[in-house]
Amino acid sequence: MSSLLSGIRSQSPLSVASDNSTRRTLNDARLFETMPLDDALDDALQENVSPEARPRRATPSPDDFARRVHSYEILNQFVVGAQWRSLALAAEATIRETPPRDERTILKLWIYRILALTSLRHYTLADRELNRLEHATHFAKLAASGRAPTVVWPFELRVLRARIPALALDDHRKSIDRLSALARACQRQMLRKPDSAELNAQRLFRLNLLIVGCLVKLRDAALATDMLRRLCEPPDGADPDPQLLSAAARLYLQLGAVTEAEALFVRVERIVSKDDVLAQMNRALYAVATEKWEVARDAFTAIHRDHSERIAAANNAAICELYLGSPQAMLNSLQQLMVESPAAAGAAEVLVFNYCSGLDLHYDGAKLREAKAKKMIEVGMWAGDGFDTNSFKIH
Repeated sequence: MSSLLSGIRSQSPLSVASDNSTRRTLNDARLFETMPLDDALDDALQENVSPEARPRRATPSPDDFARRVHSYEILNQFVVGAQWRSLALAAEATIRETPPRDERTILKLWIYRILALTSLRHYTLADRELNRLEHATHFAKLAASGRAPTVVWPFELRVLRARIPALALDDHRKSIDRLSALARACQRQMLRKPDSAELNAQRLFRLNLLIVGCLVKLRDAALATDMLRRLCEPPDGADPDPQLLSAAARLYLQLGAVTEAEALFVRVERIVSKDDVLAQMNRALYAVATEKWEVARDAFTAIHRDHSERIAAANNAAICELYLGSPQAMLNSLQQLMVESPAAAGAAEVLVFNYCSGLDLHYDGAKLREAKAKKMIEVGMWAGDGFDTNSFKIH
C-alpha cells in the first residue's frame, strides 16, 4: 500500500482530526485529501511491456471533473466500470458543488467518495476524510448532546467507516467494536420501527457476518462458530434467508467446521430446490472441503454451463483440475474463460492469480516472463483502476 500513498504528507494513520477549531461544512474543501492519480497496473505495464504493445489506458485529471455536479447515473457508471479514480474525483466535485444545507444528498455522495478510496486501497486517506467529516461543525449540536455524529450517516457509509480499521491496519478488534455498535443500532431500530424490521434484520445479519469475518482473521474459531450458530437460529423459529444461511455455511468451511457446514447446506435444500444454483454451488463447495475433486469439478462445470455468468464456478472447476494433477488443463480452462468474458473474468484478480500460478508450474525463465507479460497486456485492456498487480506474481 505504501506505493499507493506516495506523495501524501506524513501523518499518523487512523488519527483523530487535529484541526477541528475552524468551522467546516459537510462539503468543505478542507475535508478532502489529495488523491494520488497513479495506477499500479499502468506502472506494471511500463515496467514489463514494450511501449508499442501496451494497451491505452486513460488517466483522469481533477480538471475533468472540477466545479461540476455529476449525476448519480454517471457515478454509478464509474462504479460498474471500476473507474475508481474518476469516481473519487467526480464525487468530490459534486459534494463541493452541492449546497451545504442539503445534508442527505451530501452524505449519500460521501458513500461514493469513500467507496472509491477504499477500492483503490487508499484506506488511510479514507480514514482521514471520515475523521474530518465526523468532526465537521455541522454535527456540533449532536456532539454537544453526547450523540455520535455518525448516527445520521447513511448505513452504507457507517459500514465503510467500521471496516476501515481492519483494512488499513489489520485492527480487526476496532472494526468489531464499530460493527457491533451498528448491530445494536439495527436492533433498536427493529423495536422502534416495526415496518422496517425486515430491512434491519437483513442489515443485522450482514453486520454479524462481517464480525464473524473479523473473528476468522483473528483466528478466534470458538467465538466465530458460536456466533454463526446463533445467527442460524432465528428467534421466531422461521427459516432464515437461504442466501444468508449459505454464507454462514461457507464461513464454517473456512473455519474447517465441515460437519456444521454440511448441516446448514442440508437446511438450505429444505428451503430451495436441489436444482437451484445456490444448492448446486453449496454441494460443489462441500465436495472441495471433503477433497472429492472430480465431483467438485463436474459440479462447478455444470453450474457454469447452465449459468454462464457464474464466473466463480468456472474458476473453481479449473482449480479442481490442478488438484487432479493437470496444471495444463487448468491453464486452458482459465484462458478460455477469460477470452469468453474479458471484462468480467479477464480482469478478475483471483482468476489472474490462479492463471499465473499455473504458469509458474508450467514454465520458467524467459518463457514465463513472456507469458505473464502477455497476460498483463490482456488484463490492461479490460481492467479498471486499483487492480492488484500482485496477481501477476512477478518477483
